[in-house]
Amino acid sequence: MSPQQAALPGQIGRGPDPEIVAERRSRGAGGRSAKPLENVDFWKNGRSGRIRTCDPCVPNAVLYRAEPHSDKKAAYSVGFGAPQAAGMRNFVPVKTGLETLILPAGAAGAEAAARTLAAGGLVAFPTETVYGLGADAANAAAIAHLYAAKGRPAFNPLIAHVADIAAARRIGRFDARALKLAEAFWPGPLTLVVPKTEGCPVADLATAGLDTVAIRIPAHPVAEAILRAFGGAVVAPSANISGHVSPTLAAHVESDLSGRIDLIVDGGPVTVGVESTIVGCFDAPMLLRPGGLSRERIEAVLGAPLARPTVEAESDDSQPLAPGMLASHYAPRAHVRLRAQDVAPGEALLAFGSERLPGVDAAVAVMNLSPTGDLDEAAANLFGYLRSLDAKSPRAIAVMAIPEEGLGEAINDRLRRAAVAR
Repeated sequence: MSPQQAALPGQIGRGPDPEIVAERRSRGAGGRSAKPLENVDFWKNGRSGRIRTCDPCVPNAVLYRAEPHSDKKAAYSVGFGAPQAAGMRNFVPVKTGLETLILPAGAAGAEAAARTLAAGGLVAFPTETVYGLGADAANAAAIAHLYAAKGRPAFNPLIAHVADIAAARRIGRFDARALKLAEAFWPGPLTLVVPKTEGCPVADLATAGLDTVAIRIPAHPVAEAILRAFGGAVVAPSANISGHVSPTLAAHVESDLSGRIDLIVDGGPVTVGVESTIVGCFDAPMLLRPGGLSRERIEAVLGAPLARPTVEAESDDSQPLAPGMLASHYAPRAHVRLRAQDVAPGEALLAFGSERLPGVDAAVAVMNLSPTGDLDEAAANLFGYLRSLDAKSPRAIAVMAIPEEGLGEAINDRLRRAAVAR
């Protein structure tokens, strides 16, 4: 390892590009340094119960990185072989304490992001769905750093983001139906899980040892500029502590990951507000995760209904085939109470539509996803409003009923996972 490639304290791998270090130290190029949060009372155990962290929002905390190993079984068979060892058993302490640089979106931000990714660093950037935390998909050390920074289960696969369909076909094998979906909805909030190509460069750690790879082309100019400047695939789960509410603003990323990632590119608020829909392109195309593209639109292109995953596949005790399939996920600190018909003392209310519930006047706080009942608006507001209500430290967050149609399916999926007992 050359002197220029030496890892910074708290990093795994080569560390950021020397030019980025210089930028961070001078705080030039319009950037600013993220300040660490103080007196953060964060939960001590990861949402899955398999990851230990100590005050993960505090820059000098210790968290535990997984060594690749697992005795997890596949959630279900799709004919591509059993998952290889890629889970978590041995925990290695990893110190954090990076000074996180924040740059505005633009050509300089995209170039800085590309240099940081190429040097094995971590970059948060906006997509149309939520902010993603990017690492070089071919760099196993960078991906290990990403898992550690998020406190993410290492048996949970990551989505590889690419700039165009040609790049997607270099890492995944597309049958006629997969290609039809890609051509219809990319760029956009759709992830396709397909078999890996021979010699697929995406690291096994990113695919959790599976013989499939999850691929997406984001529809956001900042994400596209970064991917084209970098020139390769970038794995990018949501830029938050694993299991916490997903980020829809750069400020959300800063509050969760300041001091443990290299760079945040601030592109303002996202437009869709929930993660991508994930479809497994198996013998029968399967909806693995509802998201920003509705089931109805996908089925209209396929001309057939999407299969559903088994109950076992969505258990926290099974190996997920795609991100977002753990039973407990997307969770605020406060308990979430679904389909509320009233507001109890000490509760905050996440409302939907124009109905006023009994007890609303005494609520700790009230935020309405969409007073007019617009599901697109509700999806865009979901994670930001959950974070805002959670910050009020309510006894619980009461959530009004939301229709199970269109994007309502994705909204309810996220809310059910947020409400799982933990």
